[in-house]
Parts: sequence; structure tokens; C-alpha cells
Amino acid sequence: MAMFQSRNALQSGTTGAFSSIASKDDPLQPLRAMAERVGKEVEKFAEKVDSWHTHGNEDDKGKYQNTLRLVGDFRDYAEAAVKELRVEAGTEHRGELAKSVRRRVLKIADSDLGQSVVQSVEPASAEFSELRQWQAELATWELVRIIIEHYHPAPGTDVAAEKRSRLAKVGGAYRYSPNIEIWNRFLLEDDLAKEKHIVLKWLEQTAENSESDVDTIIEQLEEQAGKDTSTWTSGWLDTRFRIKQEKRLNGTEGPVRPENSFLKKSDRSQPLITQLDPDAPARQKRALEDSDDFYESALWMVCYEMLRRGVPWKEICEWCKERNEAWRGVSIGAAHESQPGDGPNVAGPTIGFLFRRMCANAARGTSGLYEAAIYGLLGGELKSVKAACRNWDDHLYAHYNSLLLSRFDDYLQINHRHRVSPALARKFPSPGIDINNWQTSSATTIQFLKDQSETAAQAVSPIKLIQGALISRSVEELIHHVGVTLFTVLKGDKRPVNLMMDPEAQTDGLHGQTSEPLQTIAEKKHYQTLASDPQALRILVHLIIVLRQGLYLYRSDRHSGWVAMDNVIAAYIEFLRLTRRIAVIPLYAAQLDGERKIHCLARVLPDITNVEEQKHSLDLMSEYEIDTANVVAQNFFVTLQSSGLDTKREQITRFDILEATDLEKEYLWPGQRVQAQFTGLNIQPNEEKLIKSLQWYKHLESDTRNTFAHLTEALKIFLLNGRTGAAIKLVTELSLATLSHIKTRAICGYSFDFRDADADVQNQDEAISLGRSDPDFLVSEILNQHEHASHVLRLRNVSQPYNDLEQLVNLIHLFSSWRDEELVLLAIREEDPLAKPDLSAIRDLFAEIEQRMEQIFTSFLTSSPATGLPFSDLSQLSPEDPLYTRTQADQADFNALKRIYIPELILTYICVIHTFAFLTRREEAVKAMDVANIVASERNKWIQTAFIESGRMGELVDLLAAVSRAMVGMSEVEGKSKGRVGGRKRVEGGRTMKVWDLNVRN
Repeated sequence: MAMFQSRNALQSGTTGAFSSIASKDDPLQPLRAMAERVGKEVEKFAEKVDSWHTHGNEDDKGKYQNTLRLVGDFRDYAEAAVKELRVEAGTEHRGELAKSVRRRVLKIADSDLGQSVVQSVEPASAEFSELRQWQAELATWELVRIIIEHYHPAPGTDVAAEKRSRLAKVGGAYRYSPNIEIWNRFLLEDDLAKEKHIVLKWLEQTAENSESDVDTIIEQLEEQAGKDTSTWTSGWLDTRFRIKQEKRLNGTEGPVRPENSFLKKSDRSQPLITQLDPDAPARQKRALEDSDDFYESALWMVCYEMLRRGVPWKEICEWCKERNEAWRGVSIGAAHESQPGDGPNVAGPTIGFLFRRMCANAARGTSGLYEAAIYGLLGGELKSVKAACRNWDDHLYAHYNSLLLSRFDDYLQINHRHRVSPALARKFPSPGIDINNWQTSSATTIQFLKDQSETAAQAVSPIKLIQGALISRSVEELIHHVGVTLFTVLKGDKRPVNLMMDPEAQTDGLHGQTSEPLQTIAEKKHYQTLASDPQALRILVHLIIVLRQGLYLYRSDRHSGWVAMDNVIAAYIEFLRLTRRIAVIPLYAAQLDGERKIHCLARVLPDITNVEEQKHSLDLMSEYEIDTANVVAQNFFVTLQSSGLDTKREQITRFDILEATDLEKEYLWPGQRVQAQFTGLNIQPNEEKLIKSLQWYKHLESDTRNTFAHLTEALKIFLLNGRTGAAIKLVTELSLATLSHIKTRAICGYSFDFRDADADVQNQDEAISLGRSDPDFLVSEILNQHEHASHVLRLRNVSQPYNDLEQLVNLIHLFSSWRDEELVLLAIREEDPLAKPDLSAIRDLFAEIEQRMEQIFTSFLTSSPATGLPFSDLSQLSPEDPLYTRTQADQADFNALKRIYIPELILTYICVIHTFAFLTRREEAVKAMDVANIVASERNKWIQTAFIESGRMGELVDLLAAVSRAMVGMSEVEGKSKGRVGGRKRVEGGRTMKVWDLNVRN
């Protein structure tokens, strides 16, 4: 749980690329809008995923159980949110539910059997909408749980053997098996029937948790009726009163025959029934008084709602008995004792077959909306139930109920022909849905709900798309479509850090063009709506984690499927980046497939600018077993590619440090001096980004190859492009001295500069002293002398090219500082020729320049940073070897750097020596001639080559000649001022200016 230990520290930092204001053309606008509509659930879900990812995954079985717990955690959180919102908005919640019921109650009298009840209007209240969203999410996670348990048993489970064992125990296989056993066996034998059954139970539970409860419905019925429901125990009061009144007026005894009665309703609109038995309205084709008609419809409505919520039939029967309407309970089969607690009526010798046919006929024959719906549910007759359906859940319930009962009747005809004979089946055909392909019945039903007008809009709402995909087992297809849509929507984001990839591309696919099939998918608005819904996207992402990472599903080789699926997670990571939830990004990146982890995180790193945040992010990546070195490396390459700096078109052919001077001051400068302002010192944004991408290597303490290879690459590119300001900033912020201490502490156990002469000699006391600060430290872990020396040698070799370029850059920087020091001293002398200024600063500066020039003269860019091979070994490689190509490319670039910079550095060095001699001791000028000897040395042919290839050998000759003339001049001036030539000071090596004195005799 390390991810959540430094949350406060990780909320700091800039927003990077996401700080810009969204516009209509902004491809990230959907994600920006999502960012404004999320709460603490993002962190809470991340905590659950973090615990799941890091604990309890020792084996496949443990991973399976852990995954089920994760789904349970998601469900529990949603349930807690529902309870909390119900408390916070209890009154409003009840009020909105009452409004929903009231709309349905008002429609009772007007409802037409051929038309569904009008769906509830979405409430305007934000609080109530949020409650509805969490109720839908609660139902979704519950559905995930039951689908997993049904279709995906624990690893190692012998499904066939377990099924055989359960079938042996359940019974129902014999001629005189109890009816309930036959039903239970049917569910065990037919997995798809079992799936229909558990989905029906889920829909009942969802209705109980999300819709109005029965008490609320009764309250609204009371309000509409204008009287307490306690009067419902008296039956059709107003109609009975009218009949009795008619009989008194006419003096009639006994039942009134309809053909002899002209009795009408109070409003005179229709003939009134003359008898009070339940069948009278249908038999006589006469009506009830409006109040009694409402009472009749209300009773059926309550019974339907109880049945729809899975209320046990015994309770429904008791409710009817309490209202002196026991016959209703009997008519719906509640009086039978042989029915299963959660199944259909299986009473009688035909196991409920004839009862279901009777109910189906009753549904078709009644005019009451809810009465027909009840009998339709009992008989599996779909049309009558659909008329009472208000939403997608109701329609799915109606379809699944009809499918299940039809399948059961087919099962009876095949396996219990002695109970349901073919003749009986032909005489009473199935009222349910024709099952053309039972295997695809679930998918067919979900698609039908998308197509039919009553449910088309709701069926493609984000949550219903997910629930429908779970039920139809098409989650992978849904994820693929959403992933394609996300790519299409976000491909307009031309930032190099765009996380989307083209599912059709066989390579990286970034910013590719969408092919026609994918474009067709993306044009479907409902996928775009889901992709931009924060709740639905979060659910879908965690569903991918559960099914793919937890249960190892969808392990196909389809490139398109994997890329699209990962696009969904990547979009969620983009959303996390937008909302500055940086700490949880590595966790979700760890759920991506293979190299996509690296692809994603490499493009997130530029947004993490806080140092502590960077360290923590890398720690999390390591904890989640993500290759941090590869992430940082790809971040560098992405940044470099987007910077445009790696192209050849901007490369320079010459870098000027010197400028021409007045010939009259030849004694001070040999015709040239250091410029006041170098070119390329300004740092551009793309260069700043590249340097920041390299800062990550400070945190990769054990990495050496990538660190120095990429630092060298960046420094090489800056120098080839003449971007000295960026080069100076790079070697300042990532100096080899700093990196040396970082790397040696991690590799050798204590920090030191591995360039020091005695660095290869181990300081064991230092290693032990630092190691004891670690509670897990063991003395045996300290490297021996040989291992230590080997590591130091490797560090020196791998860092040598960077060290060489760092010396070059530092020299440029020092020459820039030289000009400043030079101006200070000249100003003092011009003001007072007899003044004796402090020369310590310029002496130290010259000593540093001299030291770095000596290092360059000793060895400079002799090996490849990419391959580590010395250029002298290039001939030993085959031209077909990839190492050959890369090493040759590095050699070509380094040769270019030598041509560009080495001649200029040497010429500048000679000028600096000349000026230093004038400002301090004339004897120092002799060192200029030493430079000529170095250049002419046999072992420095590379310097000669640099001068020749750059066409600057003539400049070297001319400069040396100018220095020689100036030395002669300085010697004459000194001789005249002192009146003699002897006793001159000697420089290092015993040399003096005597050789340049024209007055000295041989």
C-alpha cells in the first residue's frame, strides 16, 4: 500500500500539458469534463486494486479468490455509497420515488394493453441522480459477481465431475421424482437455463434495491383513491352499492341478469356489471365504477410489483388474504405447496405445464394491464408482460422469464414425456418466445432490447451497455468498441505524450489513421457517451482488470483487441493525469499488456516534475514490477523525437568562440580574442524538456548503460546543433561528479567519484559505516576488492564519452568566463597602469582551462556510448552486425564534433595562453608553443585530422605566427624596462623567454 503513504506530497506539482484551457477543438475535452464530476471513489477503488495487485496472489487459486474479493469490495463500496446517499437525501429520495409511482398510478385507468407504461422521467435533482448512478453501479458489480461464479469456476475445478456429483444428489431423473427435483435438475443440466434463472433473481434484487418499495406504492394508491387501503377488504364497494340500490328500486330478488338491466356507471359512460364475481366484467363485457376499477387495478399492480421483486408467493398470498382477496393468491398459484421457493409453479401431474398454459390464456383474455402482466409472467407469455414494463430491466425480465419457462416446457417434453405428452404439447402450444438458437439467446435478447423502440435509448446508456455485455457475454467486444472510439476521439491530440494507439496498426500506431471499420464503430454515439462518462469508464476499466488480469480471460493474440482494450485503461490513466492523481497512475499502468506499460508511463513522466513525486512514482513502478529503466529510456526517446533536435538539417559545421581584434593590440591578443557573447546560449522549450527527461536518471541509481548513453546522446545532439546553452545546463544539472556519487552508492555501497585515481581501491570502512544505517544490512553483502575494482572500471568505461563531452562543454563555459575576468583586469589596468590587481581568480581559471585541455589532448571520444565498443575495434565487426552500424554512426557523429569544436578550442586556448602571459607572467607564453608540439605529435593524428577536415590548419599556423611575434615584442619590452635580458623567470620545465630575445648573443 505504498502508493497511499505519501498522498499529500504527491498532490503538488504543475499540471504540465493539461494546464491549457479546453476549447471546442480540444480532443481532451471529454476527459476534462469528466474530471469535474468525480469524487473520492477514484482513490478508494485504487486502494482496493492496489491491495489486490500486491497481496494474496501466490497461485492461480489464490488469485481467483482474491479477484472475487476485489469484486466484493467494489460492490460493498457502491452499497455503502447508496446507503449514505439515502440518508443524506432521504426525504427527496422518497419524494422522487413517490412521483415515479404516482405517474404509474395515474396511468392505470388509461393504460392500453398494446402499449408499455410510460417510463419514469429522470429527476432533475443532482443528489437523486447520483443515488441512481450508485444504485446502478451496485447492481452492476453484483451482476459481475454472479456471472463470474456461474461461468468461471476456480482454477483446478473439475466442472464436469462436480456437475455429475450435484446431479446425482439433486434427483429428478426418475419417473416418479418429485416435481421440485425435476425443476432443480433442469437448472443443473442446462447451464444457460441456470444463467437465465440467476439473472432473473438479480433483476428482482435490483428492483427491490433501486425501485419504489411496495409500501410506497400502496401509499400512493391510497392518496389517489382518497381513502385508506383498509377499506380494500370490502371489495367493489361503489359498484356493489349501485347494484343493491338498483335492486331495491326495482324490487328485484336474486342475481340481476345483464340482459334485463339498464344499469350504467355513475358517469353514464358504460353499462355497469350486475354481479360481483371476479369474472363478471369479462363475462358480461360491462364495467365497474371508476373507484372500484381503480381498486381492482391497484390490487393487481401491487401483486405484480411484489412478483417482479421476487417476493415469495406465500407472502403475496398472505397479503391478498388480509384484504379478503385470497382468490387472487389461489389464481396465481400461491396456494400450491409444491412450487420451489424461487421458481415457477410446478404443481400437478404435468409439473405446471397446464397451469402455465392457463395463465397464458388468462393474460390474453383480460383487459387489466397488471392482471395481464401477472398471468403473463406465470405463463411465460411475453406480450402481456411487455405492456406493463417501464424500463430496460423490466423488459429483460419479461424476455428472460419467457425464455426460461419455454425452455423448461421443452425439457419436460423431451425428458418427461409421460407427464407432458406430445399430444398435450400440440394441443397447448408454447406461449413463450420461439427458441431458434438457445446458445445465442442471451445475445439475441440484449440486441433486441437495443432495437425495439421502447428500450432502444436506455439499452445504449453507459451502464446498460456494460450490464448487457455481461449478460450476453460480449464484454470483450464492448471493450474493443470503446477502445476504438477512444482512439478515434483522442487521435486529434497531437501531443507526443498522447497515450492512445491505433488498434489497426501493427507497430506503435500512435496518431495513425483509423481504418473504415473502426471509423464506423467510433461513429456510434453510445460508445462515445460511455467513453466520456466517468462512472462507466471507471467501471469498465476495473472490469477489464477483474476479467483479464484477475481471471486471465481474453488472452488472445489479436493485436487489434489488445490495443483497443488497453486504450480504455490508457484513457483512464489520461483522466488520472488530468486530475493530478499521479500516485495511482503506475498501478493502472501495471494492468496494461506488456510493452504498453512502458509506452504509457513513458508519456506520463513529463507531467511529473516534483522530485519527491518522481522518486515515489519510480518506487511504485518497481513495486508493481515495471521496468523503470525502460520507462525512463522511452521517455527520453519520445521527448527527443518530438523535439526535432535529432534531425540533421539544423547541424552546424563550425562553432566560433573567437573574434578578430585590433592589430595594434597584438601584444595583448594575437589578432583574436574570446567573444563577449557566444551563439546558442538561449535555452529553448524543447531543449528544456529533453533535459528534464534526463533528470529521471538521477533516481535510477543502479542504471549505468542507459544513463550515460542517453546523456551522451543528448549532449552530442546539443553540440551538433550549436545549442551550447542547453549543453551547459545539462552538464551543470547532471554533472558526472554528481552522477558518480549516486551510482557508486547504489553499486559499490558508498559514494565516491569513480574518476579519482585511487577510486578502484575499496574503502571497506566507509561501506560498512553506511551499510549499518540499513536495518537489513549484512556485512557479507559488501563487495570484495576485485568486485569493487571491476565495477569502478566498468563505470569509467561506460561514462567515458559523456565525460569527454562534459569536458568540452565545460571548456566552452570556462572560455565564456575568461572573457569576463579578462575585462575586469583590463579595466583596472586602464584606470591605473601601476595598480596591482588580484590575479588569483584568473590564475585559478587558467589552471582549470589548462587541466581540461590536457584531458582532451590525452583521450577524446574514442568509444561508442551506444555499444560501449572502442572505435578501434570497428574493423573487427561484420558490416551486417547491428553493433557495427550503431558504432559507425556514433563514430561519424563524434568525428563531426571534433571538426566543429576541437580546432576552435585549441585556437582559443592558444589565445588565452597569450593573454594570460600578458596579464601575469610573460614566461607563460611558452605554453602556446607546447600546443603546437601536441598537435604535431604522432599520437594526436586525430587532432591533425580535425584541423585538416575542417580546413583550419592555416588558421593554426597564422595564430602561432602571431603569438611568436607577440612573444618577441613582449621580450623586447621586458628587456628595455629592466635594462638586461638575464635573470628571466623560468616556467614549468625550466624554459624561459630567452629564446625569443633578439638581443641575446649565441
